[in-house]
Amino acid sequence: MQAHVRKVLHGEYDVGYVASRPVILDIGANVGSFAAWALSRWPGCYVHCYEPLPENFVLLKRNLGHLEGKCVALNNFAIGDPSRTRLLLGRTNCGEASLYDVGEQTNVAVEVVTKPPASLPPAHILKIDTEGSEIDILAGIPAVDFDAVLLEYHSDESRRKADAILRDYLLCGGQAYHLHDGSRHFHRGTMKYLHRRLFAR
Repeated sequence: MQAHVRKVLHGEYDVGYVASRPVILDIGANVGSFAAWALSRWPGCYVHCYEPLPENFVLLKRNLGHLEGKCVALNNFAIGDPSRTRLLLGRTNCGEASLYDVGEQTNVAVEVVTKPPASLPPAHILKIDTEGSEIDILAGIPAVDFDAVLLEYHSDESRRKADAILRDYLLCGGQAYHLHDGSRHFHRGTMKYLHRRLFAR
């Protein structure tokens, strides 16, 4: 996970959004790298972290537990389709655990609690890194009305569905991932959106 954590800590999700004390939803918090970066990027923010994998949650708690109740909330459950409770473990690292098999998962699973997206609190920034549940989450939010949406996509189909759901947003950045041989993998990557209202004059 070290390379993935470094990418996040070096601003993989950075976007030109200025806000005073924003509330942030970190869905797929893993070991806490995005939340740690966000606390520095937006001073005074409050981050709700959601991480279902028990082993990851132990590390999340170790990394951010001293801030719990002050500027972070740590939640040990998944967000998505509540009927999906089998979390498949990743093949190469703990960040690949998923409620779906998107090609990076084993057939070994743990049972987790999955709560519906409608249960999420209001927030200014939504970050999703859930290895395939991004559309379940976006589609399950009654009114997608965040200032910024930052997400990792895992197929060309999900990228296009996210675009359709986020029609009130402008795509402001992103990248396709690189494979180990240096080529680009256009079916995996990150996208960063800002709401159109932020550009109104």
